[in-house]
Amino acid sequence: MIEYVWLVAGILGVVFAMLDLKAGENKEETLKDLFLGTGFLLWYLRRDVLGSVFMLAAALVYLPEFRKKLIRWRHG
Repeated sequence: MIEYVWLVAGILGVVFAMLDLKAGENKEETLKDLFLGTGFLLWYLRRDVLGSVFMLAAALVYLPEFRKKLIRWRHG
């Protein structure tokens, strides 16, 4: 059952990355969506290690944005 969730999440991630490219979004958003979608699709295809690498890459792309939000939340 969880495999279908990974399949749907992977397809949606890749679709959102394509929509970001079409809309001209910033590079970080597009990369994050693409890495997440690819990671979920690789997990669906039982490529666990490679999927985890893409998930880690998505987390590294998201990290600077998360730090900014955390600092703003802490300091009002």
